[in-house]
Amino acid sequence: MKKFFAKKPVKVIISIFSVIVLIVCICNAVFASVALKEQKGIAVCDEWNADDIYTPDYAQALEIGDKDCKILCLTDIHIRNHGTFASWLGINFILDGMSEIQLKKLITNVNPDFIIVGGDTVLTAWNDICTQQFCDFMEKFEIPWAPIFGNHDYEGRADKAKLAEIYEASEHCLFQSGPEGMNGMGNYILNLTRNDKPVYSLFMMDDGQFRVVDGQITDGGVGENQIEWYKWAVNGIKETSGYDVPNMAFMHVPVPEYTQFEDGFELGDRREGTCTAKVNDGFFNAFKENGGTHMFAGHDHNNNFITEYEGVTLGYFTKSSYNCYFDFDCLGGTVLTLDKNNNVNIEIVEF
Repeated sequence: MKKFFAKKPVKVIISIFSVIVLIVCICNAVFASVALKEQKGIAVCDEWNADDIYTPDYAQALEIGDKDCKILCLTDIHIRNHGTFASWLGINFILDGMSEIQLKKLITNVNPDFIIVGGDTVLTAWNDICTQQFCDFMEKFEIPWAPIFGNHDYEGRADKAKLAEIYEASEHCLFQSGPEGMNGMGNYILNLTRNDKPVYSLFMMDDGQFRVVDGQITDGGVGENQIEWYKWAVNGIKETSGYDVPNMAFMHVPVPEYTQFEDGFELGDRREGTCTAKVNDGFFNAFKENGGTHMFAGHDHNNNFITEYEGVTLGYFTKSSYNCYFDFDCLGGTVLTLDKNNNVNIEIVEF
């Protein structure tokens, strides 16, 4: 009799484990079948060449009035982070839920006028479904927001054109597919205006597209055609407004110049090696020569430093979720405040 009762708990444990394994297999089969349904979009991209004439309506205008303007920057949210429900028995769903709670609290407390999302928002086979999920979350705040692509967003069943469609269909999302034939997708401009006059231009740039260099796939980078487009737009904004308008650039993969310093940061930390674009097409030099003041990137989750290099403020966004690798005291958002005199003040707000 004692042997019977001794064996019973073992049988129960084996039975429970077997049921869990069965559920895992069923979930994996379901999610795999969903992931196989390829999603192709039709992006609406305008043709562009350097001979085009810039007009004021080329860039979207975001009127900020005479008050301070607060911009909250988020990045590397990594919804699902490769996982299905089955792969980690739901852990990725739990981490996404925890992240959503903290993001809601962060956005509510900061109460920004505008939000920038710095790429790698999703990392999953069903990237279109999770991108729509994120859009639905962001739309609840009724705050203008502008996403850019990272190097992982399009690693799923949906191509960038499909993801672009989802972004552009969201009421408060300012994403634009950008010029046709340019490196990446989602290169667009936002002009912050006061009384309809631009005071700062924000360049959203897709440098997360993988590139083939010497036969090897490497991290992205700002390409030559993007640089020419940037210079064309800066000059066009100057000509149409009648004065120099300073500008900032937002991208996902840091430019190689981020490796040129080790310490002396104004804010934040470097806690891992900087993973930059492998090819330097010269965007940093073009940026500093054309009124560029601040450049921000994501990609490296444990770096969130802000520093000055050759007269330009180089900085990281702050990782904004619990999915994928992170340090607990290096999570939250980076807040840029444009004061009434158009000076930029920077603060890191932790979860």
